[in-house]
Amino acid sequence: MNELEKLYTVEDIANMTGLTTRTIRNYLKDGSLEGKKIGGQWRFTMENIEKLFNSSSVTKNMQDSKKQQVLDFIDGVNTDMKGNIQICTIVDYYWDKIEQAKKMSDKLITVINTDDEAITNGAKYSYEYFEKEGKARFTLFGSPLFITKILKLLEA
Repeated sequence: MNELEKLYTVEDIANMTGLTTRTIRNYLKDGSLEGKKIGGQWRFTMENIEKLFNSSSVTKNMQDSKKQQVLDFIDGVNTDMKGNIQICTIVDYYWDKIEQAKKMSDKLITVINTDDEAITNGAKYSYEYFEKEGKARFTLFGSPLFITKILKLLEA
């Protein structure tokens, strides 16, 4: 591990995947997710997270969770988000190479984990890459300010 490499928490992975922190901890227990305990808390590299994403059973759980989040949003079930106006948007972005999509996903993860607006209002984000279509799908939940910021990042 590179000393300057970003480390992620259980909560960060839950936000990225749409899974619960309990599910993430279960993946730790069964060995699907590897990480290191630092100061009594689990920390993960992007490599650890990508290995988790590449597991077929985990991928199925994430897809089901993402679909349920969108349906919950449509049905008005959004208990973990704060604020008066919430937006759910799905962005399909076409890239020739998965590396381009991963690079953008890393940028978005950094924003959602460091942006005061995103943190304060419980913004969520998820990402999938469909290799056949060369398509990255970003599902975003948050305030208008957060969604606007992310859409501008995606335009760049």
